[in-house]
Amino acid sequence: MSQTASAMVPAQSGTRARLMAAFGGSYFSSVLIGTVAVLLLLGLWEAALRYFEVPVWLAPKPSDFLVRLYTDRALIAGHAFWTSLTIVEGFTLGVLVAIPLALAIVSVGALERGLYPVIVFLNIMPKTVIGPILIIWFGIGPLVAALIVFLMSFFPVLVDSMSGFRLVDRRLFYISRSMGANPWQTFWKVRLPAAMPHIFSGMKIGVVKAVEGVIIAEFIASNKGLGFMIVRASAFMDMTLMFSGLVAAAIVALMFNGAMSIIGQWLMPWSRH
Repeated sequence: MSQTASAMVPAQSGTRARLMAAFGGSYFSSVLIGTVAVLLLLGLWEAALRYFEVPVWLAPKPSDFLVRLYTDRALIAGHAFWTSLTIVEGFTLGVLVAIPLALAIVSVGALERGLYPVIVFLNIMPKTVIGPILIIWFGIGPLVAALIVFLMSFFPVLVDSMSGFRLVDRRLFYISRSMGANPWQTFWKVRLPAAMPHIFSGMKIGVVKAVEGVIIAEFIASNKGLGFMIVRASAFMDMTLMFSGLVAAAIVALMFNGAMSIIGQWLMPWSRH
């Protein structure tokens, strides 16, 4: 019995180590450190406002808007759902356009010289200026919000995808051809996996920009979503609801960023080692 028990201990510790390696022990430690930092910031915020007796209408205490986040959870969750749906639509469109376009630009020199400067020019245009133009063309609604999210998330995915496709060792193409692989097999088995770390790096940046873009879009071109809720609360000077909306938007951004990390680890198991 003692020998069996002693044999089980290393096996259990080995299983635990494999689980931590699979799910990223450093990821959980970074989440823990980030949580402690946020709690410390909120505590300092709460103490400062109580000490200086700042009125709620000027700057609410964390205890005020966190309680409001719970009491109005149905309202906030409903707006967060529409915000998340718009993010999914605009971000998915951005990824589906950016990755093939990045491959085309890298593969065809004329496209990089002629098309890429145009894309850069469109990207530097303020989205608050593009928004009213889109409203004139398409009216106020979820389509305009999704298009603004697309414009915000498209460029980071494009740039990082181009970097990933460029960094593939050209000798791998010769090796795959010598083994009888056709262009599609070479792309699917060699070029895309090699570029995926850069693509997901751009997607992580793009999904955060998507959250920023959807709030801007809902400020000017929507009748639902967290951005719309924040604007409506500001009209009534409801500071606690405004800050609750900001916290909800931050939670949505963290959820999408975490989802991108999980999807990246699932599609790129080699990146964990």
